[in-house]
Amino acid sequence: MHGKRVGIHLNHKRFKCQSCNKTFYELVSRKDEKRRMTKQLIEYIERESQKRTFLSIADDIGVDEKTIRNTFQDYCEREEERLKFEIPKWLGIDEIYIIKKPRCVLTNIEHQTVIDMLDNRNKLTLLRDFTKREDRERIKFVAMNMWHSYKDTEETMIPNATIVIDKFHVVKMANESLERARKAIRSQLTPQQRRGLLKDRFVLLKRKHELSDAEYLRYSGWILHATRHV
Repeated sequence: MHGKRVGIHLNHKRFKCQSCNKTFYELVSRKDEKRRMTKQLIEYIERESQKRTFLSIADDIGVDEKTIRNTFQDYCEREEERLKFEIPKWLGIDEIYIIKKPRCVLTNIEHQTVIDMLDNRNKLTLLRDFTKREDRERIKFVAMNMWHSYKDTEETMIPNATIVIDKFHVVKMANESLERARKAIRSQLTPQQRRGLLKDRFVLLKRKHELSDAEYLRYSGWILHATRHV
């Protein structure tokens, strides 16, 4: 109440069934059935846990951090049961790093929405998740990077789907290969030859039609040296 902890002392009646002799307490509509908290407090914990740490909420309320964690876990389980995402025709598989660990992210590319986030990107985790998705046959195309677990999972669980490699990763690998070749060739040139290829890395990364006359001259020099070392 107004930012202060509030405790409620509740006296509720205890009854005994005359038929089976079992005892029970009267129901309190605003009290959570599982915990000694009001439903309003439970909702507050669920809401705050989405933007704050469990420890900070526990300090505010005056309960153990484990209680906050378990309360939020119950909320997540209810949401998972309630929210059922339909498997799309275009599935995206990628990862995001959270606390320095890769988490696999499944997306609906057509609608640009997130379907699910897995604990990791291991093959076993992916297989377990796809096994539960009975409508996975709806998937016709899968966009992914070249992580082997993604490819293995696709071939096992949805073999009829077409794999589309994310162009970002293809271009990245091509640029890395170009850079290795450039350094290897440059290391074999004389100092005078290297001076003629200043800022050559950026020249090689440019589109040919975007080169200036001076840049095109350096580009031609690279093509000449590369041809000699093939």
